[in-house]
Amino acid sequence: MIAITGATGQLGHYVIESLMKTVPASQIVAIVRNPAKAQALAAQGITVRQADYGDEAALTSALQGVEKLLLISSSEVGQRAPQHRNVINAAK
Repeated sequence: MIAITGATGQLGHYVIESLMKTVPASQIVAIVRNPAKAQALAAQGITVRQADYGDEAALTSALQGVEKLLLISSSEVGQRAPQHRNVINAAK
């Protein structure tokens, strides 16, 4: 499975749109903060999992079974390094 963080953002949208041309939706995991914003992704057969960059435990759970990960940074200035660290630790 391939996970995309920030899946409901602009870049995440384009990444998933492109990825679906070569990978079945059932192999894509959208990691989102707000599942309500990901209803269209779920309707396409994409697995939607909730996690926040600040919650390493939630990220660890959301990344279960994932073999590949695309980390799309948040726009929170000053928080990117710790957020990236959480995602990387959760993916190990």
